[in-house]
Amino acid sequence: MKTGVERKQLKFKILSIFKDKNRIRKILIWIFTSFFLLILLTFIFRSAIVSFYIQKKITSFNKAYQAEISVGRIKMVHLNGILFTGIIVKPVMGDTLLTIDSLKVAVNFWKILTGHFTLKEMEIRNVRVNLHQHDSTDNFSFLLKGHHHIKTDTLSATVNLASRARILFKTVFDKIPSTLKSSNITVTYNRNGHVVSFFMDHCFPENNIYKCAIRLSEDDHETEWVIEGQIDKDQRVALVKLYSADRSKVKIPFLQHRWNVNIGVDTVAFNVSESGKDDDLTVISGSVAIRGLNINHEKVAASPVLFDQLGFGFSINVGKDYIELDSSTLVRFNKIDFHPYLRFRQKPTMQITFGINKPDFPAGDLFGSIPEGLFTSFSGMAVKGDLSYRLSFYVDLSQPDSLKFDSELKRNHFSVLSYGACDLAKINEPFPHTAYERGDSVRTIIVGPENPNFRTLEHISPYLQASILNSEDGGFYQHRGFLPEAFRDAIITNIKEKKFVRGGSTISMQLVKNVFLQRNKTIGRKLEEVLLVWLLENQGISTKDRMYEVYLNIIEWGPMVYGANEAARFYFNKDASKLTLAESIFLASIIPKPKWFRYSFDDDGHLRASNAGFYKLLSEKMLRKGQITEADFEELVPDVDLKGPAKLLLKQKGPLPADSVNSEEGFDLLNY
Repeated sequence: MKTGVERKQLKFKILSIFKDKNRIRKILIWIFTSFFLLILLTFIFRSAIVSFYIQKKITSFNKAYQAEISVGRIKMVHLNGILFTGIIVKPVMGDTLLTIDSLKVAVNFWKILTGHFTLKEMEIRNVRVNLHQHDSTDNFSFLLKGHHHIKTDTLSATVNLASRARILFKTVFDKIPSTLKSSNITVTYNRNGHVVSFFMDHCFPENNIYKCAIRLSEDDHETEWVIEGQIDKDQRVALVKLYSADRSKVKIPFLQHRWNVNIGVDTVAFNVSESGKDDDLTVISGSVAIRGLNINHEKVAASPVLFDQLGFGFSINVGKDYIELDSSTLVRFNKIDFHPYLRFRQKPTMQITFGINKPDFPAGDLFGSIPEGLFTSFSGMAVKGDLSYRLSFYVDLSQPDSLKFDSELKRNHFSVLSYGACDLAKINEPFPHTAYERGDSVRTIIVGPENPNFRTLEHISPYLQASILNSEDGGFYQHRGFLPEAFRDAIITNIKEKKFVRGGSTISMQLVKNVFLQRNKTIGRKLEEVLLVWLLENQGISTKDRMYEVYLNIIEWGPMVYGANEAARFYFNKDASKLTLAESIFLASIIPKPKWFRYSFDDDGHLRASNAGFYKLLSEKMLRKGQITEADFEELVPDVDLKGPAKLLLKQKGPLPADSVNSEEGFDLLNY
């Protein structure tokens, strides 16, 4: 049995426990009451709290971007809505960029307090965006000039690209409201008085599906576009389709005015989605489908180019320090499809890898897929057999000499049944050749015995033949139209110089360009040139000797000077068969800029000392190949004595005009 003392101690403990429970109960009641009052006060004063939070963000933005953003009123409506009225956005020094009469959004109030801003619903009315640009000043570039941007070197050293891509997608999709109602939205772009405007009366998407009409106005011409699609925020998938309301072509605005390029499409469909594989890999996939693409620009082709169908299904892997276009990516235009691979690595150095591997496919698919208007030479061409293509490219931009380049188009039982519009075989017979200056024909000569200045190879100095081969295309007699090593060296030089300073054309490419193609410098002509060279060299249409002979008889060598014999008479008053080694190297040196030949000479009429390096380099190559003797090399002096009409032109400045010594049959001064 317990003693009296023990009973008293037990009773005391029980009373203490009850007192502690009462104390704890009171504390909990006080905490919950305080928390409830805090929530109640927060709810009651939520408009003031949200207004304070947003105004703080606006002040920070204005300071960072030298902007003046103002909001007439910020008010909480209902349980989770915020109403903004009288929104104005403008740079400190500049015209107003944006005005919004009213903007109502539904958000998670508590997430705002933690800095997360996710839109649920949005209703926006009377929006006016005015983009003004006059010469180098505008009212919108201030948005790109905030001082918070991370420097490139810091970015490359610290940013996980996969994580950055995932955050970007999440941010974009989080800011897309589940429900959007918009009305009376106008966007105007005014550049030096040229105005393009877009107007949308209303757009009310339902269940993530939308279809909106946009009226476009430019140069007093109006058209209506339709944009429709679907956005799934949870799955982070977006689908967009664009077409004209009257089913005419959608013309991309402003391009005609700004760059004189006209681009139109029947329809454009686009979809994109994102999925995160792990912390160091984000995959972005999607597709683009274009029907009836029409491109009209003088740098693309001489006439409008039409792609019936153009598709691009892509899968982009974004890693920790690289971006990769996966080889599962499919590009399709008309009947042709292929899988390109592209990888850009950021660290430790910038590296680019690119490749295409197209196994055997019907050759007719290639020639049948050439877009209308891009080429003219292949109209009516018929072929049989198969082709395959392989391209590989790699470069570490910190070490340009690391560049690797290889390209090959292979035949498999390939043959041409009909050449159609382009008669490649004409090169084997006498034919008229027209020379052009700035796109205009200036002179026509006969490439054959009817022309008194035409010379067969055996009547052209071996020194001149060797000089030009070594300066223009040392592998001419070995390659089949293309010299990958020359392309590689040209790309390396351009990377080092950070601009285009060197091309990789072979003699075959120069020959095709001059004999078979228009002289307009376009992307289409360059592609056409590549295919024609491949056909000429691989189909046995002509011999290398005949190709070189034609080349030497048509290339430009001065003001209205075409062919080796005209050059020999113009500069040295002799026949092309009599040219010396020094004279031949001089003629090779001026091929890149023949009209500027005078700048190779000093005031006394002698070759400048700067030409000595070219003479030494070229003669050493010729000596190693056995094209000249030791005596030729030792006796060579880097100078020439002009004796023809060119001597009279040395004292003129600037390039010679095209017709300075022109006559339809040749030179007025040939008997000098």
